[in-house]
Amino acid sequence: MKTIPSNLQSSIALTALLMGFTVHAQAAEQKVSYFDGKENRTMSVESANFAPTHPDCCLEKKTLPVAAAVPVVKSEGDADGDGVVDSKDQCPDTPKGYQVDIKGCPKSVTLHLNFAFASNLIPTSAAQDVIDLTNFMKNNPASNITIVGHTDIIGNDERNQPRSEARARALGDKLITNGIDANRIKTSGKGSHEPIATNDTDAGRAQNRRIEVEIR
Repeated sequence: MKTIPSNLQSSIALTALLMGFTVHAQAAEQKVSYFDGKENRTMSVESANFAPTHPDCCLEKKTLPVAAAVPVVKSEGDADGDGVVDSKDQCPDTPKGYQVDIKGCPKSVTLHLNFAFASNLIPTSAAQDVIDLTNFMKNNPASNITIVGHTDIIGNDERNQPRSEARARALGDKLITNGIDANRIKTSGKGSHEPIATNDTDAGRAQNRRIEVEIR
């Protein structure tokens, strides 16, 4: 009775390992009969179990987790730059610098008009402000305005109060000249009593010399 030579056993084991299998030998022997071309022969062989260990063999493949799709949020536009997105803006094309409500509709604007000393004539530097206000009034015919004039602290109340009123009327008259109905315009003045900056510097006094337009 013959057994498989040790070198042949090693070769079988190596081949099995290269194929991704592990050979687990068991102690039991089996007899195998065969014909070698001349005579019948019998040899004893050790039975072995081949257990696959290759990672792709007989193992449940794990599915890699798929990351949840992150929705792309598109930012809404704000064409007139008033802080209210276009889909919620009920008053599009609001002029720059106008304060608006939550609907995007103007509620006030402060105009710093550089009137000459003791003058009520609207300066040419304020031309664009006047045009913007005129266009707004034309594009929003339901809107009415109150123009309030303010002065700095230079001078006394006897001069500043009527001066603030006269400057407010000057802007109102200009709007009427531009085609705005006079019934939509009211004017008043508050002299130097409501400053928004210091009156101790030229820059502060320039901010206080202003016209505020309340829109309703």
